[in-house]
Amino acid sequence: MNFAQFVFDGVCPEHRFLEEMQTVVPWELFDRELKRGIVRKSGGRPPFPLLLLFKMHLLQVWFGLSDQGCEFQVKDRLSFRKFLGLGIEQKVPDSTTLEDFRHDFEPIAEQVLAKLDEFFKEKGLLLKEGNVVDATFIRANSRPRKDPEQNSDVDADHGHKGFGYTATANVDVKTKLVRKVHTTSARPHDSRMLEESLKGDENLLYADSAYAGHRHKLKGIKTRILYKRQRGKKGEPTPELPKRKQFLNKAYAKVRARGEHVFACWKTGWGGIRRAWYRGLERVNQQMQSLAIAYNLRRYGYLTREKCA
Repeated sequence: MNFAQFVFDGVCPEHRFLEEMQTVVPWELFDRELKRGIVRKSGGRPPFPLLLLFKMHLLQVWFGLSDQGCEFQVKDRLSFRKFLGLGIEQKVPDSTTLEDFRHDFEPIAEQVLAKLDEFFKEKGLLLKEGNVVDATFIRANSRPRKDPEQNSDVDADHGHKGFGYTATANVDVKTKLVRKVHTTSARPHDSRMLEESLKGDENLLYADSAYAGHRHKLKGIKTRILYKRQRGKKGEPTPELPKRKQFLNKAYAKVRARGEHVFACWKTGWGGIRRAWYRGLERVNQQMQSLAIAYNLRRYGYLTREKCA
């Protein structure tokens, strides 16, 4: 160890969150999946380790950093270097390298989230006490043009909330871990994405009234879907729900709200992700998968602390 590294180890401040992530996260799982799913070109200078680039990408999500911003912060903050395992004299991947990694990660992002879900099963965190399926609107990175053919984001579309995308998340009721995320343009109705958002092992499902049409269509799954009032006759007010259905709605809503907590974390924390970072469905879907992975790791750290307390 040289003098510069000795000083680095001595003065590097502790970052409680990053120290926790370094300890509890199964990094070997991610390293294995990245090496299996990303084929690297041979020749040229030795590439940066895939796990290092993945950790930098997680820093982007947790701290709301752009590619250039992440490169600068890793160079500037000793706690980031320590989390990445970079010594004071080691080179930091530049923003172009980080962008290239993100494009390579796009095809396997859903697979990595699925492997993380299997890890949580092995740890006994997913006890099948119910799942919440809910959707959130993600505004497109660019504004729509009058002529749709001139839109810079050709995959985004108009929905009832605006121009952009819809991300549908499947969340475990007990732990609030995200099990699956499905991304589409904003045009399809939320209810049409329900079956694509299921894992296949659900036995109890909570959802809002937008999914009422699926109340009796999901075989082998007990549904707890909110009831909605039926329209009255023309010129007459909409009748109130029966007392029983009002009581059930109140009970279901308390549980279903746990799915909203995930979106609240995405949109109010981590730099406030209310707009897509990128353009195109594949890249926006990768953003949603990365959000789910980063959120799950943070949540897993909390659940580990709670279990040890």
